Amino acid sequence: MQKYFIIFAIGFLVASPITASARVSVDTNEKNYAPSVLDWNESGNADAFSSGLVRLATTESRDASVSVDVDVPSKYEDDVAVFVAYARAEKPYPNYPSGAENIAGMPYLYGYFMGDDGDITEYFTQSSMRLESRDGVYWHVIYGYAAIPNDTESIRLFLNQAERNGITPDGRDAWILNPGLYFVDDESDARDVIDAYRDGLDDVKDEFGTNAYDASYNHDWNPNDEYADYEEGTLLKCSGESDVYSVTDSGTLKLFPNEETFFAWGNTFADVRTISCSELDDYDVTGTWSYDRADYLVKFRGQPAVFTLDNGQYLRLIPDEYTARRMFGSDWTHDIREFSASDMGDYSYGVPHKSLR
Repeated sequence: MQKYFIIFAIGFLVASPITASARVSVDTNEKNYAPSVLDWNESGNADAFSSGLVRLATTESRDASVSVDVDVPSKYEDDVAVFVAYARAEKPYPNYPSGAENIAGMPYLYGYFMGDDGDITEYFTQSSMRLESRDGVYWHVIYGYAAIPNDTESIRLFLNQAERNGITPDGRDAWILNPGLYFVDDESDARDVIDAYRDGLDDVKDEFGTNAYDASYNHDWNPNDEYADYEEGTLLKCSGESDVYSVTDSGTLKLFPNEETFFAWGNTFADVRTISCSELDDYDVTGTWSYDRADYLVKFRGQPAVFTLDNGQYLRLIPDEYTARRMFGSDWTHDIREFSASDMGDYSYGVPHKSLR
């Protein structure tokens, strides 16, 4: 879960970059439409290097992400987009004593399919786009592929580091190398691109002095997937569709009708699992999520950040004054309630609101 961040920077984490003599080459016949990482936009505690590496190290006060917009040539509409990279997490957090997964600090890929007006038409997210290995040593291939929606003009790509509510981000390094965006005809061609990355793992080992791990496929987009039971609260979507559901205690699905409702319950898209549409169709949809937002805004003494309060528990940062005015009017400051800084731990922190600038 993404923690709130203080608007004014309070420090800068300095770390020694991993260097290499040359960029690792990926032997595929397909063109990589993703630009050099030096041309991506860095946010928070992220650094890009000429070797093709990106370092992410989220802290409590500074997030870590890089992003770039890539135009989609019209000839590739209705084809398949492949987003793939090498990834490694240094000193991953252990899983919980109960055996539950802890994704904090793990690198992941994420994207938006966007129309000509800049609106998001579909989210590009699959479980295989997040590093799951907890070895902290080996390089792995993370990837996703999906049919390009009609009228897609561009794809916004993100390289992120996952967070988990209750885990304080402390700047642990995560690394992503050679992100690639490829446009191919079908799923078979997509797997050929992924195979090319997997074949290059030994080169990554030779170039960066670490071991490489040739993981077997664990992709969600498989029409032959067997039916699986998912725990209550698991977030599910199917390939090529934007609707997200959660599994109920009775084994049915409950729909999040829009992004705002999804975020209001403290969710992040890094937690969404993509399954085949035929498997999703095996479930009954028995409800729709709604949410309540407090009629006041929350601020803590001594801190400049201002939040909305959703469902009595989740605080979401308002990123700037302009956005606050757009959301709540010119008198928005009259709606602020100030609480003691000691109360900060009583809340969970959801995904910040998008700036409306």
